[in-house]
Order: sequence, then structure tokens, then C-alpha cells
Amino acid sequence: MESIPEHISPDRFIPFDFRLDPQVRTDPWGFFHSANELPDIFYSPSLGGHWVIARAALLAEAWSRPDLFSAESVSVPKIESPFRLIPNNLDPPEHRPYQQIFTREMFGPRIVQSLSDDFRQMTRERIDSFFGQGGCDFNAEYARPLPVQIFLQMIGVPMSRREDFDDSIEQVFRGTTPEMVFQGMTGVAGLLDAWLDEEMADRHSPRKAHMLEAMLTAKVDGRLLDKSELSSMATMLMLGGLDTVSSATMHQMLYLARNPEMRKQLIHDPGLIPNAVEELLRRFSAPNVGRMARKDFEFHGVRIKQGEMVLFSTSIVGLDESRFSNALEVDFNRKGLKKDSLSFGTGVHMCSGHHLARAELRITLEEVLPRLQNLRVADGAEIEYASGGTVTIVGSLPLEWDV
Repeated sequence: MESIPEHISPDRFIPFDFRLDPQVRTDPWGFFHSANELPDIFYSPSLGGHWVIARAALLAEAWSRPDLFSAESVSVPKIESPFRLIPNNLDPPEHRPYQQIFTREMFGPRIVQSLSDDFRQMTRERIDSFFGQGGCDFNAEYARPLPVQIFLQMIGVPMSRREDFDDSIEQVFRGTTPEMVFQGMTGVAGLLDAWLDEEMADRHSPRKAHMLEAMLTAKVDGRLLDKSELSSMATMLMLGGLDTVSSATMHQMLYLARNPEMRKQLIHDPGLIPNAVEELLRRFSAPNVGRMARKDFEFHGVRIKQGEMVLFSTSIVGLDESRFSNALEVDFNRKGLKKDSLSFGTGVHMCSGHHLARAELRITLEEVLPRLQNLRVADGAEIEYASGGTVTIVGSLPLEWDV
């Protein structure tokens, strides 16, 4: 029998493997919903040992306490990595000036709104490429490639070089071992490094791509960013947002393909779509990130030791029955979602690209649902999930429609 550390109460020592539990492969949110029956904070010996905060109110508080919960390591289990991604792995006050570059110069609401027509055009072109077939692997044909296409255009990587990233991005998304994922990250970082070398050679020429322009002209403490900072930020931008948007796109489309009455609600009343995006993000919330205890402290009656990992799971708290009644049900008229949901986190480390992600997901529903009539999952399809930094659908998502 596994020994229980003396600072952990036995009733809070509960195995909970959010990555490898067999139920995750077929019913991940049933697995995460089961945390409602567990203590509000508990310790799992799985994955090297980590705490789990299982209630939305407590997680919102923890997210706002970077003095206790450090972003120095953001993976459970903890993975030693030479990559220090800016601003993801920074804590206040070092974090703030970099975060402002993201929120003000790259992903502000007005910036995202000004790019919406471009996003919509790319969405329509992507749908056009497979519409006449009457079916496709929605994962391979839409959910994976479109966010990459949007990101590379926003950051300014030329079209001629975009295919160079395909293999490395595929390893990051679908690598089955930490080594494969790390190899993919290394590949992405190397390609971005080479591209940045070229861009920095003529740093002061204005760029059409607003994200690149923001990075090259931004200043921290009165100085321009150096190559290592730019490389870290570019890698963070690519790796931090693509898988989450891809996963959210797949989850919302799978749900709507399986639930025609809910799909009809959105087709007949498109005004529901923005709130539907929030509800589907809550119900099928994907991110599971880690934090590391900065010191020994007590949090709501639980003693946490310096260096211990803590799971911040939006997949759990999106299904917290104490915050969302009938949490497993989808209700496009549910009230207060932007206030109550933690789908994009909260506090200083709230996802900088949440306006962009919401725009991409909204435009997908606005364009896909009226176009793909009688949308459905292909007969005999077996959907398999994997959980890690995000909960995603691995392999294919075969959908069909009437042409």
C-alpha cells in the first residue's frame, strides 16, 4: 500500500489520473464530473503526485494567487524543459509588461474585430475545399489546419513557408510520448528562430502582420525585446493557442452533429451562437494546466508543501455542480457564463487570446451549421479521446452531411 505523506489527510489521498484513467478514452467529462463526489481539494498520487482543486470558486481564488501558485512549471506531471515560454512561465511582476504586449497589441477586441472578415473568408475557403464530398475527417480537414493558418497569417510567416511547420506541429498535437512532444516543440522553435533571424535583420520596416509588428516594436523597461525573448513569445503564441482552439472546435462540432435539435436552435436563431460558444466551452472545457507551490502554505484548510504540483483543471470546474446546476446538460440560454466560467482561466494568467478564440469558434458555427445540412457523425465511427494539457479527440472525427 502506498504511504501517505504526513501532511496529507488520508481522506484527501485519492488516486485520480486525468491523463491515463481508462474512462478518459471514451468519456472524459464523465470522469471529470466524478470529482463532484470528491473533496473540494484532494491529493492524487498519480502522475508523480499532485493536488487537485475541484471547485470553481476555489480555483478562481487560486488562479488569482500567483504569490502561492507559481507558473514556473505548468504541466502535470512536471516536465523538465529548457523552454521558458513568455509570458506563460513568468510570475508577477516580471509577467506584466509581456502580458500587456499580448493583450493590448495582439489580441485586443478591436484588433480581433478588424480581422474577423479575414477569418471568415479563410473559414469559407476551408469549407469549400471539402463541402462537395458530403463527408470528411473534420479533424484533419478543418479543426487542425485552420487555427494554424490563421495564426501564421497573423504573425506574418509567409505562405511559402507554412508547410515547413506541418511535421513539427503534428508531433506537438499527436505525439504519444513526452519525448515526441518535446521534439515537436524543438522543431517549431527552430523554424521560428530561423524566420525571426531574417525579420530582425530589417527590424524597423513596418509589417502588415500586426503580431510581428507588435513583437518587433514593443519595449520592456525602455528597451526593444532581444532574440531570445522574441523566440520564446513566438513559440508560446504558436503552442499555447492552437491545440486549445482545435480541441474546442472538435468538441463543439461533435456535440452538434450528435444533437440535431440543439443544432437547429442555432440555425434558426443565430443570435444564440455567442452564448452557445460559452456554454460548449464550459461543458467540454479542455485545458488542464499545472502550477507549482512557491512555498509551504495552507489553502482552505489544506497544507501544501513547496514544490508540490497543483492541477488547475477547467475540465473539472466547468462541471462543478455547486456553480452550474445540471452541469452535464447543455443549455444555450444558460445565464452568467462569461462571469462564472473559467474556460480561459482568470487573474493575471487569463488566456491572452480569449477574444481570438471566441471569434474563431463563433465564426465556425455561423458558417458551418447552415452549410453542412443534416450534419451527423459517420456510421460506425469510434471517437477516442486523450487528456493532457488539453482534452482532445485523437485520430479522426468523421462527419457527414447532405450535399
